[in-house]
Amino acid sequence: MDQALLLATALREHLTGRYEAAHPYALEARALEAYLAHLCGIPRQATLLALAVARVRCQHADPRAADDVARATAAWSLLEDEQPVRSHGTELLNMWQRLGDQGLVPDAHAPLVRYVGERMHTPPRAYAAQTL
Repeated sequence: MDQALLLATALREHLTGRYEAAHPYALEARALEAYLAHLCGIPRQATLLALAVARVRCQHADPRAADDVARATAAWSLLEDEQPVRSHGTELLNMWQRLGDQGLVPDAHAPLVRYVGERMHTPPRAYAAQTL
């Protein structure tokens, strides 16, 4: 799995260099890299990569944005350090809000939106025990 992550990282870097970070090929490579980081048990890297994909798709009101924010939320839920939980949680809340304002949050994602809000308003020691 680690080798797959290294290859996905190299692919993403190549495509980002050849095109740009927001190019569809580069975005798909970044999404794959995020998933592999998740499978390798590297939640911080998975969160950062998934947020990058979600950020671009949210900015373009892409219909896939809600699923990308959901994946970023899943990765974020595994973070334990307070600072990244707070900073990335704030970004997730903003993305969910923007998508909600555009009517792009499916009903199935409503529990994720609530989870982010609840975790952001829970004392740090208590949210370490929470799960999705």
